[in-house]
Amino acid sequence: MARAFRDRIRDSAKDKHSSLVLALDLTPRHDIGGSAMKMIGSLQQYICAVKINLHLLLPLSFAEISSINKLAHSYGLQCIADIKLNDIENTNKVALDYLTQMGFDATILNPFIGRDALRKAVSDAHGIDAGILALVYMSHPGAKEGYGLEIIEAGSNGGRIPLYREFLSRASESNADGIIVGATQLEILKDVSKRKLDSMPVYSPGIGVQGGEIEQAARSGVNYFIVGRSIIESDKPAEAAEKIQGRIVSASQAQG
Repeated sequence: MARAFRDRIRDSAKDKHSSLVLALDLTPRHDIGGSAMKMIGSLQQYICAVKINLHLLLPLSFAEISSINKLAHSYGLQCIADIKLNDIENTNKVALDYLTQMGFDATILNPFIGRDALRKAVSDAHGIDAGILALVYMSHPGAKEGYGLEIIEAGSNGGRIPLYREFLSRASESNADGIIVGATQLEILKDVSKRKLDSMPVYSPGIGVQGGEIEQAARSGVNYFIVGRSIIESDKPAEAAEKIQGRIVSASQAQG
């Protein structure tokens, strides 16, 4: 059996001296698959992983996505499928099987599916040497309309907690390989970091264009920094990635 995803990405971050995850959210363009591969090739020394969402999954074929992931692996990078999987257990398992066949190392999943379904998805993923990252709080302003809602806490005689805390609990109980919390949600990040298990790293999108700051995110407990448009829409992506990597290293060192 291969090493667990959380170990593979930790080792990649160590080897690359970087905990930067590239969000490869390329806008529609000619030869989008080729553009993705060129981007990985030019940035691979600054990143530890590539996150691919519907920007690429929809326009490209199974074989094309597999080729992109194979290239990323050749550079020692991990590949994360950002589809926010959110369905019944059988559908989740089929999706995870296909994604793993394409070469993805981990998939982002929405804990809204419930404790049992999340636990089953994590078990299924681990059975095929893949990982699950649980989406605890998104990065956009409207996230508060869902993840910020209050619910009645089980066994509390009517006590209320925010939904994201329930999602955090589900992620912990299911042995998920990490959680996703937007870097724009600093108070949420701080709260989550106080409550989570140390072995469950925090992945944070929303840095750069959406307003999240690397230094503040690092102080708030982020372990892996997900950056997309600030790099891929730059006139000089490699220079942008190198600069961001340097800021992450400095910010992480400052945290001890």
